[in-house]
Amino acid sequence: MNERGAVTIDSEIREVIGLKNKKALVRLFDIEVVKVEDDNLDVDELPNETCRTISKINKRGTVRIDEEVREVLGINGKKAKLRIGNIEVAKFEHNTDDVGCSVDPINIGVCYGRAASSWSRTKDALLRAHPEIKYPLNKSITWNIIASGLLIVLFAAIPLNQNGALEALAARDPIEWAGLFAALAIGAMILILTVPNRKETVRAMVEYSQ
Repeated sequence: MNERGAVTIDSEIREVIGLKNKKALVRLFDIEVVKVEDDNLDVDELPNETCRTISKINKRGTVRIDEEVREVLGINGKKAKLRIGNIEVAKFEHNTDDVGCSVDPINIGVCYGRAASSWSRTKDALLRAHPEIKYPLNKSITWNIIASGLLIVLFAAIPLNQNGALEALAARDPIEWAGLFAALAIGAMILILTVPNRKETVRAMVEYSQ
């Protein structure tokens, strides 16, 4: 590991777990320091700690150990050799660099849906890794959420149909579509602020490990 926390996972290991030449979100378990490349610091002087974290790995096999983890291990800003007990793939990253979206409302909706799907898979992986959140939800809570969502859509559709908004959307009215996308964007922002991000998940994992 270098001073910035970058670690390269051997290609043989990546091939075994299906990560060779692939990008993914991975969970790292039982991280401990084996050696520190510092003449003034010995491994025995470091905290007797092991950590776990969740991070992204690129196609070259490089994964970054967050600063919060390095601080607990006592190697923040230092080169070190680490031992990682286990690596688990939380989510594969699909290549979307060659995917473009036109200004057509339908294509914009498709792109929005694709981005939302990728975001939801990432958040699913983070929620599963978060030690303080009970996830996945049990069936009763899940069905209650689905039923509530369907009722909201149903009751929202009635006034939209009465004032002609649905017909305007079907006719690709730009003002109505702009309003729809603005509402979806606000809803997405609320979800983003509500659900923990990767940094928050890592902090919770570090605190749980101590």
